[in-house]
Amino acid sequence: MGKVPKLFLGEGAARGAWREAQGLLGESPAGHPDLLAVSPKGGSIGIDQVREAIRWARYGPVRAPGKVVLIGPAEHLSHEAASALLKTLEEAPRYLSFILYSSSPDLLLPTVRSRCAPVWHPPRELWRKELKAASYQEHEIDLIMGLIQGEDDVSFFTKEYRPPGRAWEEAEDEVAGLSLVELAERFPGWAGDPIRRRALVMEVAGRLLQAPADEVLLFAEKLATSGREVALGFLRELLHSLLTGRPPLPSEQLVAWARKISLAKGELEANVNVKLLVEVILLWPRRG
Repeated sequence: MGKVPKLFLGEGAARGAWREAQGLLGESPAGHPDLLAVSPKGGSIGIDQVREAIRWARYGPVRAPGKVVLIGPAEHLSHEAASALLKTLEEAPRYLSFILYSSSPDLLLPTVRSRCAPVWHPPRELWRKELKAASYQEHEIDLIMGLIQGEDDVSFFTKEYRPPGRAWEEAEDEVAGLSLVELAERFPGWAGDPIRRRALVMEVAGRLLQAPADEVLLFAEKLATSGREVALGFLRELLHSLLTGRPPLPSEQLVAWARKISLAKGELEANVNVKLLVEVILLWPRRG
């Protein structure tokens, strides 16, 4: 305990951070007296929360070999809170471990990130083993691994065998005949289906440069009316698609667009206007 703070990154960061806390404590972290979990209040992690954590950390452990402060999503740390945390991150007592997690590392303050050892999540090899145990062949697992983002997606395939190749072809045929507005209407119902979700988002990404701007704006409006979580889910899938699905755009543009979406995810989580943010993201590839 008391070593370099760990920073879990990626879509499975929160799950990985909690598992790390359990390993350090030697038992379930839920309600453990030697764990303090710090999460956003009112959209951010404020300086008062960090000061409380620092005071809590001054005293030794009650039951476990050491104490754990778990902070996340760390991109929600305010500048004041992050500044107050830095010295404690550097000079934590031997019995104290800091664990941070972030799914939008582009929004994380560099001063915090530089003081932590990064740990990328999710545990993809574990997911491959789970899929193999569910009777999927290696070529099917390769296809599925390009689609899944978290444990819920893995469960979608392991609870019931779904031939991914045939399901992908069916999903592509299904989305090809839909307008952008119809695609926006379908997304909330398909968000839990990794295959349909990816096929829909790839279809949208492929049309953005050719579709009239007013159709793109209608798509954004329809998606925004479904709520912040739906819009956030769309942005997550769009980002994942850019990184793994390779829409028809130059590589430099893909990288820049992916960074833009990563930043937008954090802004959306911080209660920015949903419709406006989705409009900006969808129209971004058309600039210039």
